[in-house]
Amino acid sequence: MFNSLTKARVYAADQLFATLDPTTRSIYLGDATQSVSLSDTVGFIRDLPHGLIDAFEATLQEAAHAQLLLHVIDASHVNFTEQIQEVQRVLTEIGAQDLPQLLVFNKLDMLPEDRRPALLWDHYELDGQSLQRVFVSAQSGEGMETLRSILAKLSAAGLTH
Repeated sequence: MFNSLTKARVYAADQLFATLDPTTRSIYLGDATQSVSLSDTVGFIRDLPHGLIDAFEATLQEAAHAQLLLHVIDASHVNFTEQIQEVQRVLTEIGAQDLPQLLVFNKLDMLPEDRRPALLWDHYELDGQSLQRVFVSAQSGEGMETLRSILAKLSAAGLTH
């Protein structure tokens, strides 16, 4: 998804720890004068061995200092709700639980027809909060323009930099 949004060619693979370091690129939203910095970090992993926690310190600090978190979720994963809760737990641990979030449900193309959303953009109830949610497929491009539009609106409102 990072490569799709930024037109970058950062190494990406469907494997654990494909990259460990955060990568940041600027993306332009709307007109050529409106840009934001987008940082791609490693995913959060439940029950990470204690010895690896230090390796993720840069990623965790990147998230803790963000103005908006794009919480990317594998919409096709059967346990995506548990994965969301695990990320929320880690965000609380690093003091980032109050940062604004946009939930990005990726892999829309992998959902069977009966599980596809009626709308690409809606709200998702999480811990008593209503968070914006957008469905995308980084693979096919479906929903990516909706995501860019939402980011442009949030940027114009001052929620991103």
